[in-house]
Amino acid sequence: MVTAPVLARAFAVALILGSVLTAINQPGAIFGVSDLEPLPFALVYLTPFAVVTLSQILGIRQALRDKTPLPEGERLVATMVARGIPLKPVLTGLLMGTINTAIMFPATLIGIGSLASVPVPLIAQAYCLPVLFGLLSQAISYRRATAQFAQLHSSFTAMR
Repeated sequence: MVTAPVLARAFAVALILGSVLTAINQPGAIFGVSDLEPLPFALVYLTPFAVVTLSQILGIRQALRDKTPLPEGERLVATMVARGIPLKPVLTGLLMGTINTAIMFPATLIGIGSLASVPVPLIAQAYCLPVLFGLLSQAISYRRATAQFAQLHSSFTAMR
């Protein structure tokens, strides 16, 4: 289910989100005041890419299983709730946050050697943002796939 459009959307989101988070988290490195921290820099791009790719796959798979058209005018939040989407992004967020923390925490301790220097805001981001973007990505992918299936169904029906 990993298709070129899925990867392209994930790459675009990761590029935009990673750039915004780098600007927020490492402004000194951008303006030449301090050094770029390579591990957080890599993670702010890799995490959204992984989350959005996984969320799109889950949304498409769920749409394939459900095989039901969306009610006319259904809003995005209603799609999330009616289709039980929130659980998977929460689990994805917990998984990605744990992976990020498992990478950042020891790297910080080894590099600086102090618990006081553990980047708590980055760890909070590592848990919260994957949930938010997973919710949005999965619901949008679900809606997109459902609309495509409905269009294919109507085309097939018209051919009969």
